[in-house]
Amino acid sequence: MRTVLTLVLLAAVALLARGAAAVTIADVLADPDAYEGKSVVLAGDVDVAIPVGAESGYNLRDGRSVITVVSRNAPPAAGAHLTVTGTVHLFTEGGEEDDPESNHFPPGLYETSRQPSP
Repeated sequence: MRTVLTLVLLAAVALLARGAAAVTIADVLADPDAYEGKSVVLAGDVDVAIPVGAESGYNLRDGRSVITVVSRNAPPAAGAHLTVTGTVHLFTEGGEEDDPESNHFPPGLYETSRQPSP
């Protein structure tokens, strides 16, 4: 029992040390302002992946929720199940982020790491 508790505590400390919170894509889409500029860990399936030189963009889907990921790496394979760590960014056009006249787009994720999920 002591070993299990120690492992759980070490895993929690490691997650906090990385500064990334494990949330769902739906959480980010529901309240993007709360996640702007924060590091998060998201899991989902690669829906569409597009190479752009040595970099890429891809959509990560979890059920009906989808977020676009910008990566400095080659694109993952469509259908791959991934856990992605990255920084949430809000996109606007036509003014400041808090300007009601600006066009607001769904949030995106700047990938810092990815790994296959079980």
